[in-house]
Amino acid sequence: MPAAIQTAWALVPIKPFASAKSRLEGLLTRPECARLAEEMARDVLRALYTTPEISGIAILSTEPRLAALAEVANARLCPEQPGEDYRTALGRVAADLESHGARALLVVPADLPLLSSGDVQQLLADHRGGVTVCPAAVDGGTNGLLLSPPTAIPFLYGPASAQRHLAAAAAAGVAARTADITAFARDVDSPDDVRWLLGQRVACATLAWLKASGITERLKKQ
Repeated sequence: MPAAIQTAWALVPIKPFASAKSRLEGLLTRPECARLAEEMARDVLRALYTTPEISGIAILSTEPRLAALAEVANARLCPEQPGEDYRTALGRVAADLESHGARALLVVPADLPLLSSGDVQQLLADHRGGVTVCPAAVDGGTNGLLLSPPTAIPFLYGPASAQRHLAAAAAAGVAARTADITAFARDVDSPDDVRWLLGQRVACATLAWLKASGITERLKKQ
């Protein structure tokens, strides 16, 4: 592994479960949307925690129910500050981690239920310093952003942010590339995403819950 990512941290921003996945309301009830968000976060944190090359995990959130998940993943909870912009919050945590020795930072959304430690290892192994972007398959967003150093570029999340992150790297004179890794490409945000997820044959907490709760069978009948 390149020396630039010998000390790599992961940063997972997580929205409050009570308001998460609002685009799925109608397909799922509000409590089901919240539980889906929780189970997907569980899968993402497990993938990161079981990746030997990840030195630590930070969670950016104000969700009170994350304490138990953070403890299992040995993750550091970093609460958002009142009135703080999402991008600013990410930058603040990235700078703090860098000041405490992180040499690389992987920012991962909490809605990638198929993510595995192998996927994370592949991304780290192919990184050559600077910026590596994992674009979202549907809207061109950023489903994985690996930076070395952690403050290499500003955070520019939103639709089509993958290209904005690459452009920011070019403007800063930082080497950049994209990585095509299936588990990073497909987040779960729309009814079509849920139906796609139900067709996957992967062992994960999210699919186990969808099946055990009866949602899988219910959706098959719709």
